[in-house]
Amino acid sequence: MKFNRQHIQVMRFCVQLIFMSGLVLSFMPCYNPVGKYLFFTILFCGVFFCGWVCPFGALQDWLSKLALMLKLPRYRVPLRWQKYLQLSRYIWYVLGTAGISYAILNARSAFNHGLFGGTLTMTAGLVLGAFVVASLFIDRPFCNYFCTKGAYYGLLSVLRPFGIARDETSCIHCHLCDKKCPMNIRVENTSFVRHPNCINCMTCVSVCPKKCLAYQLSQKREKIRK
Repeated sequence: MKFNRQHIQVMRFCVQLIFMSGLVLSFMPCYNPVGKYLFFTILFCGVFFCGWVCPFGALQDWLSKLALMLKLPRYRVPLRWQKYLQLSRYIWYVLGTAGISYAILNARSAFNHGLFGGTLTMTAGLVLGAFVVASLFIDRPFCNYFCTKGAYYGLLSVLRPFGIARDETSCIHCHLCDKKCPMNIRVENTSFVRHPNCINCMTCVSVCPKKCLAYQLSQKREKIRK
């Protein structure tokens, strides 16, 4: 059977399901240390962890799909606000590095703790519930604006030589890649995606009608469309 780019999302779902099952059934070790072992992978290939492995990221993806099936209203933060709001997770990261905790808003930690059989405080449960509900209306709200781990990985990946490249000669500027990106990145505006919020989910690659997006070695010269 000929490979279809949409099959990428089927593969991603299977990988997410494996890691989610491993976390729930405890047949895999806690994935928190994984970034330490994938340090060089992130430097050279970008952030696959957030898009393919992280169970809380997977939960947000699945809730988005459920919302589409239920035909719930979906909201997308306007790009003029997104460019400022997306800085919030880096602010949380700096505060955490400086010793100022933001644990009260760390839904990912609460999610992992709950799955490992821990006892959630009422506050942690409410925060987790708020992000679960928000995921029904907004793509990956926690990943976009609160995840300090994702912020750290993203900063490591900005000079990656491998990533999602766009063939500017084939692009018809349909904006579909921008509309479908769960991290609200302007994929259509660049020839090679180096945005620190990119999670390599390959959604843009899967939906491109002209197949002008591909994961590959960066081009020698990058041009930003005016």
